[in-house]
Amino acid sequence: MNHNQLNRQLAMNYAILRKLIQDDIALNRVITRDNLMTLLDIPAFYDAHFGSVNLVEFFPQIHALLQREVESAFGKLKPRVKIFNRYDEAYPKSIVRDLGSEAPLFIYVCGDADLFDRKIQKISLIANTAHSDSLFRQSLELIDQFDGSAEALVLSQLCPLNSLIYRRIHERQISSIIVVNHALDKTIFKSTFYPCNQTKVKHMLVSAIGPEETNPAKVQPLTEAMGAALSKAGVLLSHQSSDLRLEGCARLMAAHKPIFVPLMNVPKHELLVPVVAEDLRSTVEQMLNS
Repeated sequence: MNHNQLNRQLAMNYAILRKLIQDDIALNRVITRDNLMTLLDIPAFYDAHFGSVNLVEFFPQIHALLQREVESAFGKLKPRVKIFNRYDEAYPKSIVRDLGSEAPLFIYVCGDADLFDRKIQKISLIANTAHSDSLFRQSLELIDQFDGSAEALVLSQLCPLNSLIYRRIHERQISSIIVVNHALDKTIFKSTFYPCNQTKVKHMLVSAIGPEETNPAKVQPLTEAMGAALSKAGVLLSHQSSDLRLEGCARLMAAHKPIFVPLMNVPKHELLVPVVAEDLRSTVEQMLNS
């Protein structure tokens, strides 16, 4: 069993335990670096930490049913999806540092995992849900300043503007990390919403959602938090100052990361960086490399 196969088995068993215990907080509280491998033996793990729950008599039957259900779900993952656990060397340390106990135990990755390298400057693009032609046009012009030679762009929202940005990233062959609020199963790669999964440059899809999850909408805040955690800075694509309260902005500021604001005037704040739209890329590069 290679490392990815081991992580796949651990992730499957974790999914089964989530369904058995129905309390993610309690389950995550007892899993540590030292006992992670005990997840390989579900009955023993369950008995050690949750044996007081009255499932003793019917545990074998329930376990078997859930195991078949989870195995079927994991069979729908796209081939070559890599799974990392929180204690792997390859798991981004910035996610653990910024999210703490919120950091997902497993993340699912498809594409160039070397984009996690800390030396690669990652810039989160934060958009609102407005349907403004002028905003769309200006945002795409900002994207055109990047060429992928020195940075990777990070997106983590589902909104009309980002669907256009995904396509522009693909056209310009810019390296990117898309934090997806969906399991990386085979269906997602049939969607036109993620066209740049076929790009020839470095590109990666990341998800905190296992294929057994039935309500991915509840994970959206975590998805946006991961996007901010992976990034060294953000760019707010908005005309509205109220959008400084968006999840992505709030997460960046909580982690003391700068937010570049090229499309509007902003209140004075040490983390808010007003920038002339035409100078966005050069200003970002200068500040992040200083």
